[in-house]
Amino acid sequence: MDSVQRSILSSINMITNYGFGAIRSVQLVVDPPAVRRGQHATLRCLYDLDDSPLYSVKFYRGLREFYRYSPGQQPSKKIFPFPGINVDASLSDNRQVVIKNVGFGLSGNFSCEVTADAPSFSTATEHISMQVVGKLPNPDSHC
Repeated sequence: MDSVQRSILSSINMITNYGFGAIRSVQLVVDPPAVRRGQHATLRCLYDLDDSPLYSVKFYRGLREFYRYSPGQQPSKKIFPFPGINVDASLSDNRQVVIKNVGFGLSGNFSCEVTADAPSFSTATEHISMQVVGKLPNPDSHC
């Protein structure tokens, strides 16, 4: 594949993922980076809509949606049943979802999907892997 073909494919990918400027960027962050079993985990979906209104933010574990924020709907927060995921609705919003009492079974792939409202309805998705650990290593210990 030559540089012209790569450039065309890159442009097509940008248009497909980010529309025509409606969504500039999406980033998904897990806090803390290594989640201790039994603790809370916060998935932060950081995005820039470039002055477009938000249509929805959806969070997935694998291919299954477990939380949605849609400001134009009532209620704006929707939690979908998912074994092992206990969403703290009071701490979750259009930028983050907080999962309480995380278990080992939640180690794996998560994603957030951001959709801008009319007229573009462009959508972008970001993925991250969350690691649940039994005990965090002591930074002062020497191996």
